[in-house]
Amino acid sequence: MEYLLLEIWIFLALAFFLGMFVQWFFCCRRKESETPKYEENSSIDVTGKAEDLTALALTESAEANETVESAISISNDWRPMGFSSAPESVDDIKRIKGIGAVIEKTLNELGIYQFSQIAEWTEDNISWVENSLAFPGRIARENWIEQARTLADGGTTDFAKRVDKGDVEY
Repeated sequence: MEYLLLEIWIFLALAFFLGMFVQWFFCCRRKESETPKYEENSSIDVTGKAEDLTALALTESAEANETVESAISISNDWRPMGFSSAPESVDDIKRIKGIGAVIEKTLNELGIYQFSQIAEWTEDNISWVENSLAFPGRIARENWIEQARTLADGGTTDFAKRVDKGDVEY
């Protein structure tokens, strides 16, 4: 019986080493034809190319600046109406599902403090705010506008009830 166990262990060790060799042979061994060859004194002719590249870079830079300037002017047109500082009556906009403490702070920095402001957002305003928050699609997905309309009209939502009870932590 001991002889049989010893024989099994020897065959297992041989199988292991054979498997390692086969794996190395097919996966890890680099063939001579695959190794990159570099010439020691090779040079690339770049005469006349530097001026072309500089002109191309300046053209692309000017086009990029025009694109950014037009995007900024469009985005400022899309910016929702906001307060320059906190008004006297500030709503707890965290009562809207999807708005936590961090997003509330960001919205406040954008001048948004009340449910009525969010309730009046247009599609362009939503795009601008989502771009500012870096959460594309979140406003529609979490239905902020409808919640804000309900809360601005004095109603309540299930999530707002949970916030009022203290069941939601921020």
